[in-house]
Amino acid sequence: MLVLLVLTFIPTLVCYAVSWLLASNHQRMLGRISLFKKIRIFTKLTIVNIAWNNLTPFLKVGGEPLKYMMLLKYLPQREALASTINYNIIHLLATGISFIVTSLLLVVFYQMPREIRYSLLIFALLFSLSLYSGFLLMRVKSVYVSKNYRYRFVRTTIVNLKLAFRRILNFYKNKPKAFLLSLFFDVVARFIEGLSFYFGFYLIKHPISFLSSSLLDVGRTFVDTIFFFIPYQVGSREEGVHFFMEKVLVVNSKGFLTAVFLYRFVEIFWIFIGYIIWVSTKRSSKEARV
Repeated sequence: MLVLLVLTFIPTLVCYAVSWLLASNHQRMLGRISLFKKIRIFTKLTIVNIAWNNLTPFLKVGGEPLKYMMLLKYLPQREALASTINYNIIHLLATGISFIVTSLLLVVFYQMPREIRYSLLIFALLFSLSLYSGFLLMRVKSVYVSKNYRYRFVRTTIVNLKLAFRRILNFYKNKPKAFLLSLFFDVVARFIEGLSFYFGFYLIKHPISFLSSSLLDVGRTFVDTIFFFIPYQVGSREEGVHFFMEKVLVVNSKGFLTAVFLYRFVEIFWIFIGYIIWVSTKRSSKEARV
């Protein structure tokens, strides 16, 4: 049964891989490679990336530099860098969209205290406005900020945000279908990841619906993001899942600690698999040089 539990993460990995593939100029990959093989390559790269991210106690960004380094084996330097940046922005947008969609689904399909319902609606509204303001920022040709050193951080942040949103806008203008599909698969991955919670609660004989499992996993992501400074979110994730089940989903939270433990087991398993793939890739690269 534990084998089936760890296999529940495969659909999520494939969705992330397809999203990354669509955000890349994959037509230039090592000549004529079949689409199936490209998906398999990006799935392996995704496993390694997620593994190193999960090994990072804070922020979970340890695998981000590896994206670029691993892509150099398959894409030219410029295309590898563009792929890494494009996908990271897509990933951030998908995170924001999944938070908004989750808030709205909770309000529509679940009964909860009025104050939490209003909080979710306000959160969805503010998050939507923040994304929209980011796209408006791209249209501003210049932003006046005092040269005083105390405002340099603000100026630098605004410039970087403009560059990021401008890059993603260019991606959308040049390849609208690829952009929308990439974003779609990345958002879908967030909800499919709830399979691990769904099967975990099934194993402890306290089943909850797949929709609740999916929303619970997005809520877990939100809590992990807020408490990024806690190493591996020990304690905060458990309490976050408990609060989300009791106060938001309004379902019996019996066995939530075991379910979170099983979820961490899935993470540890794929960390191990990612490390094996990374080591084998490094070893094959050295042998090829020799």
